[in-house]
Amino acid sequence: MLRTIASSLLVLSTVVFGAGCAAEQETSEASDEALVGGQRDQTFAAAGYLSFDAGDGAATTAACNATLIAPRVVVTAAHCVLRHQGAKGWSFGVGDVGRTVANVTEVHVHPSFHADAQGTIDLQHALRMFDVAYLVLDKPVTGVKPAAIPSSGPRMADAVHAIGYHGTHSQLRMGTSARVMLSVDLAGDPIFEVHPTGGSGLCVADGDEGSPVFAGTPEAPVLVGFFVGSVTQGFTDCVKGTQYLDGYESAYGYRDFYAKAIAAGR
Repeated sequence: MLRTIASSLLVLSTVVFGAGCAAEQETSEASDEALVGGQRDQTFAAAGYLSFDAGDGAATTAACNATLIAPRVVVTAAHCVLRHQGAKGWSFGVGDVGRTVANVTEVHVHPSFHADAQGTIDLQHALRMFDVAYLVLDKPVTGVKPAAIPSSGPRMADAVHAIGYHGTHSQLRMGTSARVMLSVDLAGDPIFEVHPTGGSGLCVADGDEGSPVFAGTPEAPVLVGFFVGSVTQGFTDCVKGTQYLDGYESAYGYRDFYAKAIAAGR
């Protein structure tokens, strides 16, 4: 199951849900397309998707989202890659889901991430802590500016831009404005929460884990962090105006993990 954040955050979600849900729903007359991020969006080109060869002849789908942080390095949620451990032929694409631009040659999962429970009680596994991975590509992605790592962590009320995919239907790339609502360090795991505007929301069902939120501009993108799941996912996933406690890993907080790969110019 997806990350369950500490009980204090659940109390916060009750307050926010009661005060904010009705307001968002009243102002949102969005179509079904808004369920995964608002409007058609081709900005922040470093945001892309990961797909794999399922061996069944099915059309390409976005199994996870990922963001280019160096010409040959993308970052995503560790659990999203690991849940498809038998998959072969991982590749990275940009824009709408379709032709991929590079193949994955290496997968590096954060050493503190526990894909499986270790012992009877494993909070790191239960809370999906350190849910970070970077992937090395077989060739540089040309024509796309990699996203920079920020010089500081996210702050309450920061304006960001979220990218996701309408994965179960049109495979179109979507985007929406959003706000950082909470930023905490959970026993060494720097996470934050994002609220999309206009009643939109990211969908775990669409493979949007790993989807980024950006600061900066499309010409100078800065990766603030990426989506790993919502603790309310069981009843709010893809439901407009009700997505709360969206867990995001901080790109700044994990800068040391992928610094060597970036510095190597990979």
